Parts: sequence; structure tokens; C-alpha cells
Amino acid sequence: MAFADSATLLLIALAMFALMAIGIPIFVSIGLSAFAGLALMFGPQQAMVDFTSFLWQSLNSFELVTIPLFVLAAMLVQAAEIGDELFDFAKACIGAVPNGLGAAVILTCAIFAGITGSSPVTAVTVGLIALPALAREGYSDRLRGALVAGGGTLGILLPPSLPLIIYGVLTQTSIGSLFIATILPGLLLATLFTLYVVLFCRPRLRARRYTRQERVAVLRRGLPVVVLPVFIIVSIYFGLVTPTETGAVAAAYVLALGLWRKRLDLAKIFGAARNAALTSSMLLLIFGTGSVFARYSAMLQLPQKVAASVGALPGGGLLVFTGIVVTDLLLGTFLESGALTILTIPIFFPIAQAIGLDPVQFGVMIAVNQEIAQIHPPAGLNLVTVSSISNIPLTRMMVSILPFIVIEIAMLYLLYFFPPLTLFLPGHMSMR
Repeated sequence: MAFADSATLLLIALAMFALMAIGIPIFVSIGLSAFAGLALMFGPQQAMVDFTSFLWQSLNSFELVTIPLFVLAAMLVQAAEIGDELFDFAKACIGAVPNGLGAAVILTCAIFAGITGSSPVTAVTVGLIALPALAREGYSDRLRGALVAGGGTLGILLPPSLPLIIYGVLTQTSIGSLFIATILPGLLLATLFTLYVVLFCRPRLRARRYTRQERVAVLRRGLPVVVLPVFIIVSIYFGLVTPTETGAVAAAYVLALGLWRKRLDLAKIFGAARNAALTSSMLLLIFGTGSVFARYSAMLQLPQKVAASVGALPGGGLLVFTGIVVTDLLLGTFLESGALTILTIPIFFPIAQAIGLDPVQFGVMIAVNQEIAQIHPPAGLNLVTVSSISNIPLTRMMVSILPFIVIEIAMLYLLYFFPPLTLFLPGHMSMR
């Protein structure tokens, strides 16, 4: 790549981030930058033709239907207000162990993540229910904020993960395999979070004890909700349905459950559909414009040149992977996970292949890394989200969130050194 092309691409990338920094919508910032790059290469008229052509090609993918379906399911869950039942279910499962209410927050986030596929949605929905309950039980502001922000990151990892859907489309990796590959890391991460809360958080507050009759009643109310993420995982693993079909079934199931429990009416359903359409449109516009920008960088052979350069670096694959981790963390502190995936994967994926990482393994590792970015001080999206719904200052959560970051960093390198954690289950799927 010529020096002039490198300098032009760098300036365009800086202009793109500058537009984002002053509040221009992400998809507009990316789209304008991509068009500017194409215009400098081919002229404005040809750039317009190429831009629209690349945009159409990137969005003309059947797998992308998965995004609006799972977003609709998440919005229906919020509209049906079934988070209370999930939280009660988690509390009944955890029981009267030390810091049991905090552990119940982690379990609730894990279950809710298996329905929504979004970290901020998980943090908001669980936070609105759990934060007042934690305050009533004597949990400090800094700890209860960290519990919801840290637990909410599971929304990126556990299926159906929206960033992993985007990753699968960008890299032509099986979305079903990516979903199944997250199960062991996701469950392990949720377990480590829970053990930290129960064993190490101070003060050690005991949750209330449930009688046998209370526990049975609570579990019975929560079971229809908990069945959904289990169905998603089992049906994909055994090849009963594709991930796209699972999204349709999930949306229909939540709709039926909400109507049966009289939590949904026409106004709430239309409101959920409207919110889902707006959110999905934003994600797909980011995906489309990001794909055009990636196509522009590919024309300059940036991914190939970078992959060739890092492959020759001293220190081996571990050093290269650490560089990817650090870069992703820095960008992730101010970019939403979907936008971060779209902008970085076209460059990072060839590098990962150059150092011998499996596409499925790398996808899960990227999801874990983006989890860290969501809670990385000072401006991680989950921290900001929890602060905005609870009025807990960011500074109070920054120290308490550090153990969650340490656990996730440890998980990241465990996945690097022990690939079977991500590759064992996908290797035994009925349909890949």
C-alpha cells in the first residue's frame, strides 16, 4: 500500500472518529467517511454508484434477519415486564447464602442474556428491578452498580449474542456454531462472577429464606420464562431449527406468554415493535455503512498488509493477540459493541488467522473482550447505563468493577490457551 493511500486512510479514519465524538450518529459518521474515501479513489459520481452497490450487497444476507427477530423478542420481554419473575426465580434458586441477593443478580443477568443478546438491554432491564432491591438489603451504591454492570455484560456473550451474529455474517462463520461455542465460557464466567460475589464481597449479607411452598410457587412462575433460553440452545445444538428460525420462535413465544399472562395489549405490542424496528434499523445501517468502509479499506489492501506485518512480529501470536485485546478495549470504551465489531473485525480477522486462531474461537474471544470494554472505566457503556438509571456516580463504581474486569481478562486468556472450551461443543453439533 502506497504511503499516500496509508495517509489518506488514516485521515479518513480520524475524521470518522471525530464525527462520532461531536455527536454525529455512528452510521452517518461511518457512511460519510466511507463515501469520502471512495470519492478520493474514483471520483464522486463513481463513488455514489459503488457506495450504494456495496451497501445493498452487505445487507442482502438472509442471516441478518436474525437481528430484528431477536431484538423484537427482547423488546417484547421488556414490554411484558417479566423481569420480576426472573429475579424472583433467581433468588429462589440461590437461597440464603452470603450475598445471595447479589448472586441472584448475576443469575438473572445470565438468564436474561439468553433472551435478549444485548448487554445494555440486560443491564437496564435487570437494573431497574434489582438496584432498588439491593439498596433495601444494605448493598452499597458502588457494589450494587458494579453487580448490574458486570452481570449485564453476559448479554454480549451468551446466545443469542447480537455482536456474534454480525461477526458470523462478516467472517462467513456459522452463527449456530458461534452460539453453541459461547455456552461453556458463558456459564463458567457467570459461575466465577457468582463465586466472587458470594465469597469475597463485603459485607456478607444473607438473603431471606424461602419456605418450601414459596420456593415452589416462585419457581413455577419463573419456569416459563427460563424455558426460552434453554430452548434456544438445545434447538440449535441438535439442529432442530436454524438461528434465524429460533429468533422467530423466541419472538412468538414471548408474545404468547405476555398475552397469556395479560401483560401485553395492542398498545404495548405496537410499542415493542416500533422500538424493535428503530433499534434494528440502527444496527443494520451501522452494519451496512461499516461494511462499505471495510470494502474501501480492503481495496487499499489494509487487512492483508496488517496481517502480513503482525505475522512477522517478534514475540509470537500471544503478543499479537494482546495487541488486538488492547486496541479493542480502547475503541470499545466509546463504541457500541455492534459498531465495534463491524469496524474492527475486517482488520482483526485476517490477523487472527495469521496467528492460527480458529474463527469460532476468535469470535468468542472477541465477545469476551467486548464485555470488558463495556465496563472499562471511565466510559464503558454498561457503567454509563447503570449510572443513568440509578443516579450512582461513575466514580463510585470504578473500583468495585475492577474484580469483574480481572475475571474477564483471565477468561480471555484461558480461551486463548485452551481452545476446547470454545470448540468442543460446536464440534459435536448435529447441524453446523
